[in-house]
Amino acid sequence: MAQRLRSSASAPSRRPPLAPVPEPKRDYVNGLESAAALLTKFKELSKGGTLTYDRKRRPYAFYGTNHHSVSDAIQANLWKFRLTMVARDVLDYMVTHHDKKGLVTTTQAKLGEHFCCSQTKVSKAIGELSRHNFTWKEKRGVYQLNPLYAFRWGSDKQRELVVELQDVLLGHQIEIPTVGKKETSR
Repeated sequence: MAQRLRSSASAPSRRPPLAPVPEPKRDYVNGLESAAALLTKFKELSKGGTLTYDRKRRPYAFYGTNHHSVSDAIQANLWKFRLTMVARDVLDYMVTHHDKKGLVTTTQAKLGEHFCCSQTKVSKAIGELSRHNFTWKEKRGVYQLNPLYAFRWGSDKQRELVVELQDVLLGHQIEIPTVGKKETSR
């Protein structure tokens, strides 16, 4: 006579019982102080004392009605500027080779050698970038890069440089060009 198969419902469970978790040794929960420890610190502060925060306040400013930084809006609409390939290459070079003041020390001849093109093409590219206020010439061989495009938005370096160059930046605002639909003739 054949044996009957056991059903899975009647099979005994062979899992070991779970061991209790030991209590945390410190007064921390998930890396944060417990509520009781925070309450005692707040009570100490209520008797007298100050809370300090050493970072500077950041302005809460946006480009237009969208909650994006200026550099994000420019980057997303960079195609509307219709930059030539050399101008885009020069812009990318300047963004990666500037100092903490946003200055790029190079000559048009060096850029021409770097990109394997003529100095005339580089000159036209820099003129194109200057018309759109991405960069402008400070003196011979030194170009100022617009910190609203070149720096990470809201960083300490960007805020300090924007405050320092505030008057200059008002004259060198980057305006995104509008691109309309081409009218078709009938």
